[in-house]
Amino acid sequence: MELEKILSKIPDYTTDAIVIGKTVEREGGPGTEIVYVNKGFTALTGYTAEESIGKSPKFLQGPKTSIETLERIAQALKKQSSITAELLNYDKDGSEYWVEININPIRSPESEECTFFLAASRDITERKNAESQLIRTMKHAEAATKAKSDFLANMSHELRTPMNGILGLAEIVQSMEITDEVRECVDAIHGSGMSLLSIVNDILDLSKIEAQELEIEEYAFKTHDILKNIKDMTTLSAARKNLNFDIQVNFNVPEWLMGDGKRLQQVIFNLVGNAVKFTETGGITLSMDYKKTESAPTLMIQVQDTGIGIPDEFHKHLFNKFSQADTSISRKFGGTGLGLAITKYLVEMMGGTIGFTSKVNHGTTFYLSIPIKEAPKQEIRTTEIKVSNENALKGVDLQEIKALIVEDHPINQMLVVKWLKKLGLKQIDSAMNGFESISLLRNNSYDFILMDCQMPELDGYETTSLIRDMEKQLNKRTPIIAMTANAMLGEREKCIAAGMDDYLSKPLNFGQFQSCIAQWIGAKPNAEEETSSGDFMMDSSVPVDLSRLNEFTEGDKDTEQMVIGLFLDTAYESLDRLKTAQLQSEAEEWSKAAHSFKGASGNLGAMALHSLCSAAEHQGDLSKDEKAAVLGNIYAEFSKVENYLKGLN
Repeated sequence: MELEKILSKIPDYTTDAIVIGKTVEREGGPGTEIVYVNKGFTALTGYTAEESIGKSPKFLQGPKTSIETLERIAQALKKQSSITAELLNYDKDGSEYWVEININPIRSPESEECTFFLAASRDITERKNAESQLIRTMKHAEAATKAKSDFLANMSHELRTPMNGILGLAEIVQSMEITDEVRECVDAIHGSGMSLLSIVNDILDLSKIEAQELEIEEYAFKTHDILKNIKDMTTLSAARKNLNFDIQVNFNVPEWLMGDGKRLQQVIFNLVGNAVKFTETGGITLSMDYKKTESAPTLMIQVQDTGIGIPDEFHKHLFNKFSQADTSISRKFGGTGLGLAITKYLVEMMGGTIGFTSKVNHGTTFYLSIPIKEAPKQEIRTTEIKVSNENALKGVDLQEIKALIVEDHPINQMLVVKWLKKLGLKQIDSAMNGFESISLLRNNSYDFILMDCQMPELDGYETTSLIRDMEKQLNKRTPIIAMTANAMLGEREKCIAAGMDDYLSKPLNFGQFQSCIAQWIGAKPNAEEETSSGDFMMDSSVPVDLSRLNEFTEGDKDTEQMVIGLFLDTAYESLDRLKTAQLQSEAEEWSKAAHSFKGASGNLGAMALHSLCSAAEHQGDLSKDEKAAVLGNIYAEFSKVENYLKGLN
């Protein structure tokens, strides 16, 4: 009897609300009626047992109570099955509260019928409020992310549009006959522009990564081209710091691979660029190997430097965004702290891994492996076109081709006009905005239109739409090629959806520009001059770009030997002058000798030697010992050039 009393009091010892109800017949159909509530129910709802017993549980519900949840509960009771649900109810004061309610039928021992049910409710108001706050926070975060992406897209346009003009016009001036002093300034402008463009690209890549919009492509690319680009971009910066830069490629690395060549080059350049940045003495070595296995052929890359190294306590943070070893490094070396974070993400997107070893004041070695297959032969394109003449297109009468440029930035407009003239076009009209282009189109017919996408008043998308409406009446369609500095994913699709036919991304690349124009006017690039795939391997044993030498010789062996002999004679003389100037501390003579040697090396195609001499030209004020070190690097590189040239006999 005592146990029965204890059992009868158990419901009052729990904080959960306990309700026992029974099914009853009411007007309009069966319903439920409360027959028992515990103290937890009163504490939760504010209603006493006397106020609750005999009523339907509906008196706890209100305007925000989920109709769908109530229907699920009613169906469960009808089927005499258990159910767990979350329900919003209202207490005696009208305040909302959330419960997690668990309802179970109570079966009669004699008949197995379910006349009664037990409902246990637990207060989850605090948890639901936290969830609501989290949802609101996530929505705000998503809105902020979208706003940031929109801002970065706009910033991309605002920065890349003037960069297009800066880099394009700098390249045009570089190709002109100018003095060495002017060339030095133009080279500096171009180099600074490329650095700024690199920072912009890093920020855009980060935005794409965070928005999960960055994609890895797959196409056939030439390993040599990537390494040559890395060498061209790195040799000069290494030479300015008197650093050795070597590229070592194992013979088993395939000439052609199948993957995202641009992203692979970006990964390698980020690592090599960091190595140059954080190395003061010694050098950097880029090594490449290839493991051929049927299941997962792998490209192995290693970048080793003799730089400042990375303290142990910063190893775990190295691949974090905006992370450098300490703030003093940021002040001394600069940088956004994004390069390694982006590099790691790109490597992992390509299915690879990246790691490093480092010792303070002894250097760092980054190593990465990327699964990548050799390109099938049918994917390989063997011809590379080099434009060196004014009429760069053939197959059409360029005198009859008429082009319209719609571009609000005057420098970019000037650049595109120059490039079209370089291709051989004569009839070129320009418009500063969409309205001007519409006026021109009412009175003229064009073979193609180059359309800037972001313009004031009437942008490129709206202008294209108006042009397409006009053309419907004339039953014609003029090819419209978009020119946009917006590098965000989906921009090409947006241009095509607006009615454009093709897409060029700023800063414009002349090779891509030429190919695009040729396609839409039915022309072909003039391929009379082709660069040979050649035997030029990107390692320290091949220090001369033979394609430059061939510009002098045109393949004639006698002429080749004459040019080589002339170069070596002047080289010996320049080295003697440099040695004398170093011993006698003659700054002006040192600079003149380095300048002379620089020109001869560059014309021959000995670009690493050219870079060393270019750096030495501006180091006339160094001490005798410092010049000796610089001269030692020049001697070492010249020895490679000399041995290689003599081996061509």
